[in-house]
Amino acid sequence: MIKQPYNLSARLEHYGCMVDLLCRAGLVDEARELINTMPMQPDVLIWGALLSAYKAKGDVELSQEILDRLLQLKLQDSGVYVLLSNIYATNERWADVTRVRRLMKKKGIQKSPGSSVIEVDGKAHEFLIGDTSHPQHEDIHVLLNILANQVYLEGIFAIHS
Repeated sequence: MIKQPYNLSARLEHYGCMVDLLCRAGLVDEARELINTMPMQPDVLIWGALLSAYKAKGDVELSQEILDRLLQLKLQDSGVYVLLSNIYATNERWADVTRVRRLMKKKGIQKSPGSSVIEVDGKAHEFLIGDTSHPQHEDIHVLLNILANQVYLEGIFAIHS
């Protein structure tokens, strides 16, 4: 790849970047070919980039193949399982959704709760979905509802203007 002119050998990170770039450009077949010709075994990040591209493309069968490869890596990250489960759900393959969720349970893999971070006055605050532990959570939810209503109304008025 870059060995000749600069006497450098491509490392796993270089291949990962190229696979990600190819997938983002919609060149999924080219990304797959690059993975097949790599001189080393792809890691979870490379397979994950390809899996995300297959999800965007709606290719369920190849998504399953990627999961099989990831399982060979003894993966404990919930993200890949959740992504595959979502691919199946999008295609209404409920038995496969159940199979993936059971596999997660069998392996003791739990989905991490979604979170958001907001910075106020130079301090970062993390919020988890459904979290009510913040002392001002009721006030925060009231304000969020007000903001959501304003955004909704702005959208309606923008359409009719």
